[in-house]
Amino acid sequence: MTDDYGKYKEYANDVIAGKVVACEYVKMACKRYLDFFDRDDIDFIPTKADKVVKFIGKLKHFTGSHNGKPFTLQPWQKFIVYSLYGFYHKDGSRMVRNAYIEVARKNGKTALVAALCLYHLIYDGEANAQVILSATSAKQAKICFDMCSNFLKPLDPKSKYFKRYRDSIKFDATTSSLHVVAADASRLDGYNASMFVCDELHEFKDGSVFNVLQSSQGMRDNPLAVCITTAGFNRSSFCYSMRSSMVELLHGKKQDDSQFAIIFTLDKDDDHDDETNWCKSSPNLGVTVKKEYLRQQAQQAKNNPTLLTSYLTKLQNIWLSSSEEWIAADYIFKAQQQWQVTDFDEPFAYLGVDLGSTSDLTCVSVMIPHDDQYHFRNYYFLPSEQLSVNPNRELYRLWQQQGHLIVTPGNVTDYDSILTEILKLNEQVQIVQVSYDQWNATQFAINATEQGINLLPYSMSIGSLNRPTKELARLLLSGKVEIYTNPIDNFCFENVVIKRDFNDNERPTKETYNSKIDGVLAMVMALGGYLTTDHYDNTVMGLNFG
Repeated sequence: MTDDYGKYKEYANDVIAGKVVACEYVKMACKRYLDFFDRDDIDFIPTKADKVVKFIGKLKHFTGSHNGKPFTLQPWQKFIVYSLYGFYHKDGSRMVRNAYIEVARKNGKTALVAALCLYHLIYDGEANAQVILSATSAKQAKICFDMCSNFLKPLDPKSKYFKRYRDSIKFDATTSSLHVVAADASRLDGYNASMFVCDELHEFKDGSVFNVLQSSQGMRDNPLAVCITTAGFNRSSFCYSMRSSMVELLHGKKQDDSQFAIIFTLDKDDDHDDETNWCKSSPNLGVTVKKEYLRQQAQQAKNNPTLLTSYLTKLQNIWLSSSEEWIAADYIFKAQQQWQVTDFDEPFAYLGVDLGSTSDLTCVSVMIPHDDQYHFRNYYFLPSEQLSVNPNRELYRLWQQQGHLIVTPGNVTDYDSILTEILKLNEQVQIVQVSYDQWNATQFAINATEQGINLLPYSMSIGSLNRPTKELARLLLSGKVEIYTNPIDNFCFENVVIKRDFNDNERPTKETYNSKIDGVLAMVMALGGYLTTDHYDNTVMGLNFG
């Protein structure tokens, strides 16, 4: 490929060069985008990207000071369009099939997606196109639908080409249609979506609607699924799980050319009162987002602290809960590596076993200290019944499909399966000690001891957990931890709330039953066992016999 793609690379280059102020996630998205141009197995086709931009430019705004003006895409919006519609495989198929777009309110994301819906309805070249708009409420879905309808009015004032109904639009020229649907997966059978939108994904109770709509695209040549959202409050949600996966993609931890992701937000250490940072979460600042409006909202949040969380979440696009974040997600992502036990010579291992509830998630954490680094790998177990009844079942099914979750038969934790996994590990490493929570673990302890495993009960009191909790945080922040990549670990770290007593002792806990932290607790116990055990090497009285 040649390098004659100036205007298509301009926004990405400006972000990388610092000419456009952007957060780290946007910088990563831009670098990933630029890397695609260097690939020999895909092509960027300018005419395809321009076709979408020109179509959107024919639409006219219909509200406020922009009423009657052409829909002129801003540089960040063009970047999204170029990313979605510019890259093609050698067989002529479009590269991107899924898009995740997260940005603060008032930045015109719904208007952009409405324009893309109309493009797919009219101009994408798909006969019998079927565009689906979904949201958790009819009111939310109608916002995007009404935008589509209003954009069409100047193009077809007499309804000669488009038939507009209460919840659908028909385009008879290509036998195509656009529909609003309820966020109820049981009512979505029979669709054959060429393009679908999940609007405000953070409000979706689970991934069932997304999964059903995506499965309906199997017969389409160039399908597209678009998820748009602002930040939310539920880090146990399907949306946040998808977001975590997108962050891994941007970090380069995952590879999936068919997925586009961009997240506009403040960076972790940014001062949200510093107005120079506001464009990171509001790329349309000065266009659809007025700086004076943000100033007013920021001042109201200062005057009334109860408004601060909402302000930061919706207008600065920061995912928050009612608790303080323990360890920033970036540190966890940076720590994740694909290491193997065979990377070490005669490794010694310390295990932590959080048996948790008898009917939910259980974790075995393996910790191998080596050369001033601490290598963790977590194994997760779940009774099969929980795949259908647990509130986290959508996540559990996904993790099982991805190979990250070991599902055992029955409706209670299968301690024999856990012991079997530990015995397999004992053939590969020398297990020095297994730290475990005694609660509900009597039979497990008896069976493991009979097999020659050195078990040590580990107290779940704040006094016992304080030292390894603080030490794990210190090691992660100093880059001395490697964690074998597993999205369940991300989920557990995100759910941690630190409990402190009057003596500043700490232990991990959680806000709700469904906010699982089993992986973190198991890691803390494994590290705690190591910290309370004497360690020896080959040096005796100053003489090295290694």
